[in-house]
Amino acid sequence: MEKNKITGKINPALQSFVKGSVDRPTRSTKKCVIYTRVSSKEQDENTSLATQKRYCEEYALRKGYIIDNYFGGTHESAKTDERKEFKKMLDYVRKNKNIEYIIVSSLDRFSRSGMSAASISEELQSIGVKVAAASQEIDTTSPSGKLHRDMLYLFSQFDNELRKDKIIKGMIENLRQGYWVAATPFGYTNENKKAKAKDHKYVINKDGEFLKIAFKLKAEGNLTNKDIVAKLRKMGCTINYKSFVRIIQNPFYCGYITHSLIPGEIYRGKHPALVTEAAFMAANRIISAEPRAAVPKKFKIGELPLKIFAKAEPHRANGLPGGDGSGGDAAAPLTGYRKKGVFYYKSREKGTGINVNARHLNNLFAEQLLQFEFEKKNVAKLKSEISRIIKEKLADHIEEQKIWKRQLTEINEQIERVEERYIKEEISKELFEKYSAKFKNEKKQIEEKLAVRNLDSSNLEKIIEKGMTISANLRERWLSGDFDRKQKLQKLVFPDGILYNKEKDRVRTTYINSFFAEIPRLASVSEENKKSHSSINGSDSRWVVPTGIEPVSKV
Repeated sequence: MEKNKITGKINPALQSFVKGSVDRPTRSTKKCVIYTRVSSKEQDENTSLATQKRYCEEYALRKGYIIDNYFGGTHESAKTDERKEFKKMLDYVRKNKNIEYIIVSSLDRFSRSGMSAASISEELQSIGVKVAAASQEIDTTSPSGKLHRDMLYLFSQFDNELRKDKIIKGMIENLRQGYWVAATPFGYTNENKKAKAKDHKYVINKDGEFLKIAFKLKAEGNLTNKDIVAKLRKMGCTINYKSFVRIIQNPFYCGYITHSLIPGEIYRGKHPALVTEAAFMAANRIISAEPRAAVPKKFKIGELPLKIFAKAEPHRANGLPGGDGSGGDAAAPLTGYRKKGVFYYKSREKGTGINVNARHLNNLFAEQLLQFEFEKKNVAKLKSEISRIIKEKLADHIEEQKIWKRQLTEINEQIERVEERYIKEEISKELFEKYSAKFKNEKKQIEEKLAVRNLDSSNLEKIIEKGMTISANLRERWLSGDFDRKQKLQKLVFPDGILYNKEKDRVRTTYINSFFAEIPRLASVSEENKKSHSSINGSDSRWVVPTGIEPVSKV
């Protein structure tokens, strides 16, 4: 029998078996979708969306991409990634395998949720979809490009937190001075709602007049809440039954202000009182004496912060790895329940059989956080090393920005010279307008590149300082935090969540935030150097995940 000959040709059908191949078409003409958004309705009205759309379309045209669809086009906050249009766009590109790019005007238009955004970008890239910013040329296929992208996401999140902190401080100050800062309470109309809190003008409206009757009827104690609401609605009041008790118990209606931003504090408000203090207290005495309604189901349970975030690590008897690299089929998110006063995590998926005491799993997770902490005496050396590593990774991008800044200075000087020559009548109006427009257009392009997120040393130092502060007592921060704080911290450090192996009683992760991943190794090296009286060897600094929680991170 004649032996098989190698012809040099490969059966195209075998391509799907090639490791690392992505089931997306490779074409000379690539398809993309465009996503635009602004944070507020006011921005929506000032043509910002139209400008973003134009930049994205010009970018797609320049790159030769076919625009398949548009998403966004409205105001959606990017502090979280739970946005209607954003999720709609993600679902679309996941289902349509011919889409290769998501085009945004800048990365902060895509998301301002920090490492959560980086995780989404990584997940998209794994299925062949890249996020491209019209004003930021970043090659996210390279390690340094990915780090650059992730740093931009972190800067966006950092800016959000700075603004939020400033806004909250202002709100607290206003509340303590008696100015209401939240939504206008039922029964009032704010006749100057677009002004600052100190200039708001609250007046009692038609529903407010009906509320006066509600307080009186409640204080008399002859009618149930349902009866009172039904009576008011027949009179023309728009009050909702579910809101009735909450309204009656709000001190705002007797002229006072309380708020979750100032827990335990109460102040006399600047707004007109709807009822007297005596009427308010009389109505609430009746409510206090009534049997309490069933407590609504809580979705944010402080004892179960790892719910959904933690997943049951599957396994197979033959030990073959699963599609997610965890050693089995897709990991099943853990839910939670309470039995006889004790909280538990469990998996609903068949084949996992996970049922673990919540306190035990919480403690396992808390112990893993200890590896990211370090002694205060080492903070200066650690900060210096992390700063050096990040700057090395972003050296090309930082140098690029320096060039842009030099070019901007030169263009400003050229603009001044043209204006000066025109004033001295050395050039005609026609030449002045021609070169002035040219230089201003070049200036605008450079400013757009710089305005996206300036990677200067001061910004880097702020991010590093914040990261070090969080890491210094990470475990205690997590243990002492409420449900929301715990969720934010654990997602910051482990954007993809954690895997729990019941058999080995351990937790691990597939991805650690690159910033935190470097701290344990550097802290360990610092301690070793202290013993050997030597300094940290710069050549030994690698951007990798330390041992403890494994495997290595996706960088």
